[in-house]
Amino acid sequence: MKRSQYYEKVKMNILALGADIKNKFLLANGKRLSFGPEIGDLSDAKNYESLKKEVSKAIKNKKLDIIAHDLHPGYFSSRLAGELKDQFPSSKLHAVQHHHAHIASILAEHKLKKGVLGVAFDGTGFGEDSNIWGGEFIFAKGSNFRRLAHLKYVMMPGGERIVHEPWRMVLSILGKEGAAFIKDVSSEEKKLILKMVDKGINSPLTSSAGRLFDAAAALLGVCTKASYEAEGPIRLEKICKEGEDGTYPFNLVTKKDMSIIDTAPIFKHMAKDLKNKKPKAIMATKFHNSIADIIIKVVKRLSNKFKTKDVVLSGGVFQNQFLTKKVVEGLGSLRFNVLMNKSTPNDNNIALGQYYVSCNSCKD
Repeated sequence: MKRSQYYEKVKMNILALGADIKNKFLLANGKRLSFGPEIGDLSDAKNYESLKKEVSKAIKNKKLDIIAHDLHPGYFSSRLAGELKDQFPSSKLHAVQHHHAHIASILAEHKLKKGVLGVAFDGTGFGEDSNIWGGEFIFAKGSNFRRLAHLKYVMMPGGERIVHEPWRMVLSILGKEGAAFIKDVSSEEKKLILKMVDKGINSPLTSSAGRLFDAAAALLGVCTKASYEAEGPIRLEKICKEGEDGTYPFNLVTKKDMSIIDTAPIFKHMAKDLKNKKPKAIMATKFHNSIADIIIKVVKRLSNKFKTKDVVLSGGVFQNQFLTKKVVEGLGSLRFNVLMNKSTPNDNNIALGQYYVSCNSCKD
């Protein structure tokens, strides 16, 4: 296990079990933090057994005060947390929301004590309302967070099958109009998905930014079916054109202290551009510019309310360098102090965030 420079002054033993898809756990023994190896997707039985083996070695002859895990009750890491609770009955289980953990990991890395505006954009994460989050704007400080804004929920027909069949998201967002742009899928399959969306069958709601990138890639024919995670977004980024500053419109509605960003207009205008045979590189770029525009405008609006210029960005979507450059430059021009993960990319930072939240909950 590798030792880490991140710690809080809490003399407790905390095990943070991390995420399920890109697993990497963390053990805090007093002030000393040690990361476990990168294990991978826990839905693979071999990986799950590997996690249990590595954790067992790490906690041998130790006492656990807190076992931190993801909020999702069905995750394998959450299941392991329950098993460890039986082994250490005096320990406390602490479930931490996925996107809160993303933002908290930056608070830990940069040793931030004051509250920040956090933008967590990724593919999936179990939300406090039991929907799938992934396009979140939150205020975070210590062990606490408050959801301030999010991308409007859309249906995800077939659930996680979307990851390998991103064309489904096009039909979810554009309906029958979107079906006309999907060429390498049978009409029977498209009719089935449209019926699922219409009746809400096996179509969980998601606010995921990652799913929007999937949809954009499928709509443009860049990646209708993916052979690996994020293939569509990766291909979409590659065709972006420097120097193109155009954007598509979106709608922002605020109700009861929650702002909802409706991205449907983006896709409707992309469909219109497709009909008019606009270059795909231009459309891909305008899509990226639009997501950046959403982040910058929403952050600006929220900062006025919370009187802070500190913004942190985390989540897999920010592995997209074209988007991240746009966002950082845009926020920088407005004099925001922008921070990102330094040494724990993607979901490898989830355990660090879980530790930070659990650690600070002892002090709150």
